Amino acid sequence: MKKLLVVLLLLVVGCSVAGKDVNAFDGQVTAVKVGGLEVECSSAVQGEEEADTEEGWPCLVLVPHDTPVHTNDGENLNMETFREQAREEELLKIRVKLRESTEITEDPETRKVTAEEITVLE
Repeated sequence: MKKLLVVLLLLVVGCSVAGKDVNAFDGQVTAVKVGGLEVECSSAVQGEEEADTEEGWPCLVLVPHDTPVHTNDGENLNMETFREQAREEELLKIRVKLRESTEITEDPETRKVTAEEITVLE
């Protein structure tokens, strides 16, 4: 019985430290949705060191209307201007800072996140 408890305890501890919370990620906008964006987030799903695989993982990034958007140079962008740029420019690369740190995995529910800030990288 003791051995079973030890194994279960190790399993629980191992699972709790296995995931890494993400507070920001870089990716390309693949679609503009009502109230948000679909952004390729494989680097967040797989970890930075494994991001070169061919598997693509989209994240649904909810973008509240008051979310600040700026360029890499610090220039502020109007939300409508940004959304139009994202629609017109194929695979616009952005950095999404999340409202709260979260573990992003292959599970679609973990890939639905809310942006606190967006930076246009290109």
